[in-house]
Amino acid sequence: MSTNTTTQQREFIIVGQERGASYCLWDVAPAPTDPTKRAIALEEIGVDAMDAMGSVHTEHATSAREAVDRLVNELREQSGIGSYGLDADSQLGNYEADAPNQPATDEPEPFGRADTLSATRDSGYQVLASTVPGLPAFNVDGLPVRSSNETRDRVRAGVINSGLDWPMVNVLVRLTAISEGGSSVGTSGLDLSIACSVLAAAGQLPADCLAGTAMVGELGLDGAVRVPYDLTTTVSRIAADGATTVLVPSRALEDAATAGVRVIGVASLNEALAVLTGHWHHPDGCAHCTPDGDAEPHQPCTATPDGLCPACLDKALF
Repeated sequence: MSTNTTTQQREFIIVGQERGASYCLWDVAPAPTDPTKRAIALEEIGVDAMDAMGSVHTEHATSAREAVDRLVNELREQSGIGSYGLDADSQLGNYEADAPNQPATDEPEPFGRADTLSATRDSGYQVLASTVPGLPAFNVDGLPVRSSNETRDRVRAGVINSGLDWPMVNVLVRLTAISEGGSSVGTSGLDLSIACSVLAAAGQLPADCLAGTAMVGELGLDGAVRVPYDLTTTVSRIAADGATTVLVPSRALEDAATAGVRVIGVASLNEALAVLTGHWHHPDGCAHCTPDGDAEPHQPCTATPDGLCPACLDKALF
């Protein structure tokens, strides 16, 4: 009696640089199976690879090692060089650690994209986080180098020390100033929005929870939400840029409330996540509850600090 063992193939994304007589492997990882997430991953990785004078390839195989070997064989045939192989500078971590017959799991892929709003004293910011296949990395674009390094350290430590899982993938956050005059003054106030958008991009909370709200707050290494420089002016700035509801440090709730926009105080990252996933940030005419005017709430509406959101209150009265 014989036993036939089949190993399922899947698509792998391979990033590296062709060097004429060899191929330098930078990274290899499974591609997202969701078409939208796959497109996002290839776009993000392609831009980064091009900036570094590299290229992106995809191969279907049963393991990362087999995928890379197939690519190298193809490049060897194209070059006509019999000794063509992997360059000595290749990063072989995922290539050597891969288990060819590892069964697929049903766990959700930690690849995606999420965005929200934040601000400094001088400018509002669009905060876009993406998580793509690759060696674990965390980069923040749009800030001076020193501010970026400090932001990465605070955010990562704040997430981990809050008892949450830091996504073991390639994490990129892009900060885009909405108005002119952006500066590095008060950029610690972007921490909370960065942390929440990263966790949403990694699938640890629904990305739609970020809709309808902005966030201003510095993250402590313990996950506490601290008051950034000139919070009242910062909240006024983001209100001028169109935000209707802003999460702020609870210690400064009264001061922030003078900015003329609805504010909700949170003392920690975990409390902020509870507010977001509970949809306590409903603005008037909540888009969550009334996307087309007559739709049912997208989730059961939890009580907000001021009661039910307007749409759900109307349903309760009638």
